[in-house]
Amino acid sequence: MTAPTQQFTVTRTDGELAARALMYAVSELSLMRVTGQGGAAYAHLQVCPSGARYRSVVDGMSPRAARELTNGYHANFHHPVLYAAALRLGAVRLAELVPMSRSLRAVLVAAPAVAATADITENVVNLYLHRDTRRITDTTATVSSALSIVKWGGTVGPLAYMTVGFLPIWGRAVRDRFARGR
Repeated sequence: MTAPTQQFTVTRTDGELAARALMYAVSELSLMRVTGQGGAAYAHLQVCPSGARYRSVVDGMSPRAARELTNGYHANFHHPVLYAAALRLGAVRLAELVPMSRSLRAVLVAAPAVAATADITENVVNLYLHRDTRRITDTTATVSSALSIVKWGGTVGPLAYMTVGFLPIWGRAVRDRFARGR
């Protein structure tokens, strides 16, 4: 990653990015609360190696955990839209501050939308599978896992890249602000 092309100045886009990031964080906390006891099963189901393993996780949940996990899937339909919007805006803002190729910018902008689509589809698949565990096969577990991998790759990858890009910029801006204030 190359150095910024200019000194960092806070813009309206930065304010909107901060607001979207805050909305995402509140949504994430809300999902954790709603998912409750189903959270452990959710984590185990993200990448399940077989239908038998997937089924054993679902069958091993208490009725409360199963209900809360289902509630979490239902509540999770808006969440991907929030993180995709925040990540997309972050990519646009970083491209304004740091020189990057058009193809990298395109990937950083598109990946969150692909991830959000995979996340929503994964929710639908998992709700379908949880309604009747006889639907859980190696193929359906693989589909759910593949969607999860796309979701995590399309969110964590761009987030990590943008974090590496933004931290030095924000660090310099804070340092410069304190230096001017003395």
